[in-house]
Amino acid sequence: GTMVRDKYRIDAFIATGSMANVYAATHRNGSRVALKILHNDLARDASMSERFRREGYFANAIGHPGVVRAIDDDIAEDGCVFIVMELLEGENLEQRRQRLGGKLPLPEVLQIADAMLDVLSAAHDHEVLHRDLKPENVFVTRKNEVKLLDFGVARFNDGRRSSEMTAAGMVLGTPAFMPPEQALGRREDVDVRSDIWGVGATLFTVLTGESVHAGGDAKSKLIATARTPARPLRDVAPHIPRPVASVIDRALAFDKAKRWADANAMREALRWARMSLDEDVASRLEQLGEVEPPP
Repeated sequence: GTMVRDKYRIDAFIATGSMANVYAATHRNGSRVALKILHNDLARDASMSERFRREGYFANAIGHPGVVRAIDDDIAEDGCVFIVMELLEGENLEQRRQRLGGKLPLPEVLQIADAMLDVLSAAHDHEVLHRDLKPENVFVTRKNEVKLLDFGVARFNDGRRSSEMTAAGMVLGTPAFMPPEQALGRREDVDVRSDIWGVGATLFTVLTGESVHAGGDAKSKLIATARTPARPLRDVAPHIPRPVASVIDRALAFDKAKRWADANAMREALRWARMSLDEDVASRLEQLGEVEPPP
């Protein structure tokens, strides 16, 4: 029931993150929106407020339907910056994974991965790096549309100093889904292949129910990511077909030079892997006499 700037009525709490709380709200004209409000303690830092405000600019600059559109931004009565965004209906991959018992089925994961990589390719084409890819930031709507959320720690190469507000050695992101170079705070080494690692870590988790580096708290995972290569996917989930596992393992290469060069390359590799699975299934069924051979 709280009004923000005499325009937005808060209807419900949706989620909280490292930088902000998200609420469902209604504009005074009746339209339903999501309000993302920066945490009060961060709002006192002018650079963090500016970084947060520019999340909406990053998203709108990409211009892809898989990125949530920012409608407005302003400062609330208590001094906290907020962004007004389209309100989504559905669930993120972490919620979906938990609801389905900890893992997602391979066919569904491959479809979601294809859509994720399409959005990421568009972001990279506009020189936007996400830098915080994880199951919580991949959303599937009720219409089965895939959206990438939370460009709050994104980097936008627009030639302005304000587009890069982290000093060397400062770590932003989520330890369990952070590539080695990002975990080490090597800002200059973070590029499109760092986001590729985040995609690989996300797929690893939704397929296996485990993070890339087993056990430990956030600090332990940060240290493990910075020092230790990722576990091979089939060591954790032997049932995953080799063609798929090899694509994800390459995305998680410790040396970023050995990862997929970009989102399009990984997307094509996953499509080939998926095609090989379809052909293999058809061949096996034919051998079993389950289907008629083609004319």
